[in-house]
Parts: sequence; structure tokens; C-alpha cells
Amino acid sequence: MESEGSSKKRIFPTIPVILLVTGLLWFIGELLKIDVPWIPVILIILGIAGIIEFYKGK
Repeated sequence: MESEGSSKKRIFPTIPVILLVTGLLWFIGELLKIDVPWIPVILIILGIAGIIEFYKGK
């Protein structure tokens, strides 16, 4: 019989990936204006942190 922990599915970290992609796209668009935006940088950092936390828990 399988243990309870192995029967749980690992889901993909959707929200962090969406934050990362959104931040990257926004950052690239803003770089063309030679302006350092902080909101996309924050989104990128949150996205990377969420992905790291997801995979650290394995």
C-alpha cells in the first residue's frame, strides 16, 4: 500500500511562473525606454522566489 505522502501530486508553481513571465516582459519593454522600473523587478524577484520555494520543499 502506498504511503500518504507519495500519493499526493506535485503541482506546477503556476502563480510564480506567471509573475516571472509578466515581470520579464514588462522589464524588457521598459528597458527600451532606458528607464529602470521597480514593479517588474519586484515581480521577477517574487516569481523566482516562489519557484525556489516550490522546489526547495521537495
